Amino acid sequence: MSVSKVSELIGSSPTSFEDATARIVERAHRTLSGIRGIEVVEKRARIEGGAVDEYRVRVRLLFDLAPRADLHW
Repeated sequence: MSVSKVSELIGSSPTSFEDATARIVERAHRTLSGIRGIEVVEKRARIEGGAVDEYRVRVRLLFDLAPRADLHW
């Protein structure tokens, strides 16, 4: 039996929505294992000087919780 958890995370990028999403996954992977997928909940962009200055993404990240025997404490 497995148990999963969902967390909402927000990321940004000066390049694109896709890059902002990739940054979220890369950062989450450093501290979480068992990442199963993401759902993009919201996309926003900040405008500066008449052009897009920053792309922002809010995602729901789904990951498996470690079995009780695998806990580190």
